[in-house]
This record gives sequence, structure tokens and C-alpha cells, in this order.
Amino acid sequence: MRIRVATWSAGTRGTALIFPGRTEYIEKYAQVIAHLIGMGFSVACIDWRGQGLSTRINDTTALGHVKHFSEFQHDVSAILGAVADLPRPLHLFAHSMGGAIGLRALIEGLPVASANFSAPMWGLHMPVAQRFIAPYLLRTLRTLGRGQDFAPGTKTAPHVTLRKFEGNPLTTDRQQFERITMLTRELPQLALGAPSVGWLAAAFDEMDSLFDTDLPQVPILAGCGTNDSIVSYSAVVSQLERMNNAVFVKVQDAQHELWMERPELRDPFWTSISRHIATVEETL
Repeated sequence: MRIRVATWSAGTRGTALIFPGRTEYIEKYAQVIAHLIGMGFSVACIDWRGQGLSTRINDTTALGHVKHFSEFQHDVSAILGAVADLPRPLHLFAHSMGGAIGLRALIEGLPVASANFSAPMWGLHMPVAQRFIAPYLLRTLRTLGRGQDFAPGTKTAPHVTLRKFEGNPLTTDRQQFERITMLTRELPQLALGAPSVGWLAAAFDEMDSLFDTDLPQVPILAGCGTNDSIVSYSAVVSQLERMNNAVFVKVQDAQHELWMERPELRDPFWTSISRHIATVEETL
């Protein structure tokens, strides 16, 4: 398994670890990386296994698949190895699926001074009945040996197809949407299609497990948009309520990509993150 990591030894304030979401890749985070460098950080960003330019499952860009989310913790070890010589302290910046991977890494002792989450995948946005039925169906299909089939209903999901700006579930910023779609249009090898039965079943396994696990004492900030239709707003709030040292940022009218939203939505979120980190730095 080959894991792609990019680093920028740009600042001495510490090192920011970026944990992207599902389907994402380092290039998508160019503006986030530039912002963190502007804050004085060195930066490291990763392509998770099965996406970006890391090793693809079955050598395909059409299907996203893992058997267990614990596999991603090997990738976390890879990014930690890549930043061995970069400035301390480390600070985590995790989005969506990266939020589930990041919270698990914190539980297992990820050595960061703070953690900052954008729309973390601690639950999926779906109707209540579907939320109870879907995990049972997916786990049954996985048991029947269909783990590498496309998960039902996902091949045409809006967050996978991204054909037009109108109605997209990621951002209300047209320029950001066009930048995202341009990247995969010009570099199709970066793209990723729908999740497999196995990936989605493993995601439900991990999200359930994260609610049954003692949580870390690391200072945590998490934001979620009120119009997010991918992750569960209420799950983010519920998970934070279990933490002793956490801050919630409600981003009114924002969709899923808080770091790639309109400036009037994105900038206040960054301001909250800056205050959070400054408060942590006062205790170091």
C-alpha cells in the first residue's frame, strides 16, 4: 500500500495535519494549505488509501472501498512519519470522513495540541427510518459477500456526480465549486466514484463505535453548517456534548465544505479556529 503525503516546511508555529474527507485529495486543499501557512504553520496533507494518488482498491477510480476503518490508522502512521522533522506542536484539521479517522486517531493517542473539525462524519444525514434500516441492510449484504458492490443508491448521489452548481450539496460558493470540478476534470486520476457496500457498512460500524468509546481530553473545536445534507448536524452536537473540552461552531446557512464556503461563511469559521488555537497555545 502506497500512501501519498505532501508537506510544506513553511512556518515555525507548529505543524498542521490535514485529514481530508472521502473522495478528496491534496490538490483540493491548496487554499486551506495556503491559509494555514499564512497563520504561521508548516503543513502536511494526505491522500487516504483508495483515493487521490495513493494506492487504489482494485486499481479503479470508480469505487471507494475499505473493509474496516481501522485500515486508515495505518495511513495516520504514515503522515506522522512524514512530519517527524517538522515543527511542534502538531494541530489536527480534519474534514468529513477525515473527522471520523481523526477522532479515532485522537482516541488512540495522536500527539496533537488541538483538533479542529469541519463537518466531521460522526453520523450521516438521512431520514430516521433509513438511518435504522441502512446499517442492517449493508451489513447483511457484506456478510453475503457483496462488500465490493456499489452501495445501493450511491452511484447517482449528488455529492458523487457534481454535475452542476445548482443543487450541489458541498458549497454555496460558485467559484469554489468550479475550482473543485475543474481539478477532477483536468486530472481525472484524482477523482473517486461511489462508496462500496463494504465502505458504507464499515463507516456505520465506526460511527457507532465512536459513540461507545471514551473520548480524548485534547481541546477540540468542531463546526457544522446548518444546511449540511451529508453529515448529521445533530450527531456532531451529540458527540461534542460527550467531551469535556470542546467548542461547537454553528455555521448558519453553510453546506458541507466549511473551508470552501463563501467568504462571509468561511472567514468567521477560520476566526473561531484561530481563537481556539491561540487559547490552546497559552497553556503550552
